[in-house]
Amino acid sequence: MATTLPPRPGAGSSWSLRHLAWRPVVLGGFLLAGSGGLARMSASASSEPALVTSAPSPGADVHAQVVALLDATTRTGAPSDDAWKRLGPGAAPVLSALVVDKGTPTARRTLAVSSLALVDPSGGAVTIRDVLEDAKAPAVVRASAADALRQCLGLDAIPTLISRLQDPESQVREAVAVALGRLGGQQARQALEDRLPIEERALVREALQRGLTLVEP
Repeated sequence: MATTLPPRPGAGSSWSLRHLAWRPVVLGGFLLAGSGGLARMSASASSEPALVTSAPSPGADVHAQVVALLDATTRTGAPSDDAWKRLGPGAAPVLSALVVDKGTPTARRTLAVSSLALVDPSGGAVTIRDVLEDAKAPAVVRASAADALRQCLGLDAIPTLISRLQDPESQVREAVAVALGRLGGQQARQALEDRLPIEERALVREALQRGLTLVEP
């Protein structure tokens, strides 16, 4: 049941009408003043530049293709040389960036290391060596870097690989042992033979033995 306000003494019913008409005007003015003004907000919003969606740059397109190829490799196996060649020389800097980016997923980063050795063996050698010697990088990434460095530098990789036979990560030592065996030569053989009697991990000893069998007589 509605409640009827009594008229103000001496004012009559016209005071009530003026009172009711006054309230929305004051309320509207208060909102405009207190919040900075709806009109001013609308004018400010209309002054903002419209968002423009542009086509991806060629560099961004190569990056997307490289990532897609790496992820496809994770599911289906190593891509062919032709798959990388079709991407062109722009794939090399993208792979290098992925290799050193600690935020790159480990599986993708591991494949980026081996792929960089395939795409740009001479230019990628420094990046690959840096990852191999980075104790903070995941062991599986560094193990991939050991064989990738072999592919990049050939016999010139032997001094760096020999130094990694004492790496704290057993997975890295395994990969290094096999990489040295594949490179062959007296220097590699001697390093493997020297490491074998002092290596404590069985899997690494097996890798050292395998490396020795790969070394040419």
